[in-house]
Amino acid sequence: MIKEIFKSFIKDKISLIFIFLLNSFMIILFFNLIHQDKLEVFYPLVICIFFFLILISIEWIKYYSFNKKLHKSLGNGIFSFKGKTCEQKKINKIINSAHEKYIQEINSIKGKNENKTRFLSQWIHNLKTPVSVIDLIIQKCTTEKTDPFKSIESIKEENNRLYNSLEQVLNIIRLENFEKDYETNTVELISTLKKIINSRKNQFILNNIFPKIICEFDEVNIISDSKWNEIMVDQIVSNALKYSSGGQKSKNIYFTIEKNKNNIMLSIRDEGVGIPEWDIRRVFQPFFTGENGRKFRDSTGIGLYVCDQIAKKLGQGIDIKSDVGQGTEVTITYLSKL
Repeated sequence: MIKEIFKSFIKDKISLIFIFLLNSFMIILFFNLIHQDKLEVFYPLVICIFFFLILISIEWIKYYSFNKKLHKSLGNGIFSFKGKTCEQKKINKIINSAHEKYIQEINSIKGKNENKTRFLSQWIHNLKTPVSVIDLIIQKCTTEKTDPFKSIESIKEENNRLYNSLEQVLNIIRLENFEKDYETNTVELISTLKKIINSRKNQFILNNIFPKIICEFDEVNIISDSKWNEIMVDQIVSNALKYSSGGQKSKNIYFTIEKNKNNIMLSIRDEGVGIPEWDIRRVFQPFFTGENGRKFRDSTGIGLYVCDQIAKKLGQGIDIKSDVGQGTEVTITYLSKL
C-alpha cells in the first residue's frame, strides 16, 4: 500500500518538485552570474536541498495520512477520517455527504422491501380465505346432496372477492409507477359519478340502496386523472355499499358536490354501520380492518389505503368522519378548473 501511495504522491507532486528544483537552479545561476568573481554552488545547493526535503516531507505526511485512511475506509466501508488541507477537507465532506445519501437510500430500499414483503404476506393470507371457502363448497357438493345452483352462486361470490382483492393489489403495484400512468386533464365530476353508479346498479338494487347526487350545478369540472379518480371514487362507493347493506329498510348514499374558492369538495355519505372513534385514525393504514373487520368478512383493509395513496399522488385531499350507527362520510377535495 505504501508503494502505491508513494507512486501516486510522486505523480501528483511532480510539477511541484520540478518547479522547486528549477527555481533553485535559476536562483543559484543568477547569483553566480552577478558575482562571477566568486562562484558558489555547493552551499546554496545544500540549502535548497534542505528546504526541499522539509517541504516534500510535510507534503508526504499530509498526503500519506489522508490516503492511508482513505484506503482503509474503502476496505471496511467506514468513512471516519479528517483532511489536513482545504482540498482534503472538501473531499472528505463530499465523501461523507455521498456516503450518508447512500446509507439513506439503502435504508429506504430496505424499508420498502420490508413493507412489500409484509404487504404480500398479508395479502396472500387474505386470499386464502375465499380459496378455502371454495374448497369447502366443492367438498360439500361432492359428498352431500346439495343444490348445485346454490353452490355455483357461492363459488361466484367467493370468486368476486378474489377478483376485487386482485384488482386492489394491481392498483397498488401500478401506484409504484404512477408517473408513467398519469395524465392531468379536465374531468367532469357529475358524469364520472353517474358512470360509477351505473356500473354498480345491480348492487344498489340488490341492497335496497338509492344514490342521490346533490349539486346546484349542471356541470362540474375538476383537475385530475380520469382513470385514477374513478378508481378512488369507485372504492369509496364500494365501501359505502358494503357497510350499508343488510336489513329491509331502504337506505341512501348521498353524493354532495360543493365549491369553495378554487376547490371542489365531493362528499360521499352513507347510512351504514359507521366506524368507531378509536378506529377512525387508522383506516388509511394498509390491512387495518378494525372492529368492522370482525363483522364483515369482505373487509380487507386495502381499499381506503389505496384511496389515500391515490389522493396523495394526485395532490388531492381526502378526509373521513363517521358516527357509529349513523354512517360514514368521505370528502375528497379537488382543484377546480379555472
